[in-house]
Amino acid sequence: MTKKVVLKSLMIAVLFGLITFTSCSENAENKAEEAQEQVSEAQEQSKDVAQEAKEAVQEQKKDKFAAMDTDGDGKISKEEFAAHAKEEFSAKDKDGDGKLSKEECKKVDKFDTDKDGFVNADEFTKGHESMFLETLDADKDGFVTKDEFDAFRKSMMKEGKCGEGKCGDGKAKEEKKGKCGEGKCGEGKCGGGK
Repeated sequence: MTKKVVLKSLMIAVLFGLITFTSCSENAENKAEEAQEQVSEAQEQSKDVAQEAKEAVQEQKKDKFAAMDTDGDGKISKEEFAAHAKEEFSAKDKDGDGKLSKEECKKVDKFDTDKDGFVNADEFTKGHESMFLETLDADKDGFVTKDEFDAFRKSMMKEGKCGEGKCGDGKAKEEKKGKCGEGKCGEGKCGGGK
């Protein structure tokens, strides 16, 4: 083999290597661009999901009043509130033993009149009746309006309780900037409360 043939072969090999390298670089750049696009799409989807969750929480707050206002007259009567309390007791009594423990209800200390460490259905009903009369029905007309209901919920959030004190499901939880209700409620950090 002559020097020229060897030199030509070497140049062809180098050129082939450069072409392959350039091709691989372009392919890598294309893959990087595709990955960036996927990241951007995922971020957009995440924002959409967060917005939907925020709207769902707001809708749940509206629906809570509507769910209790069974006759649809725009106000909750004592009877409607008592019926809701009965349903809530059944939903919270996960083990079906007819009484609520502190794990099932965070208002045990408040509603437990016989101080046995549990809240039975009668104590739960009386506690809700007292809440209705003393707190919710601000104008003492025997009904809770949407404005009274919203004012009650707002006051609970300011106290860091969000319902009975559970973020998302009723438990106030320390956040980086303070307690639930200080700019956190409605942002997925403190849901509808119970």
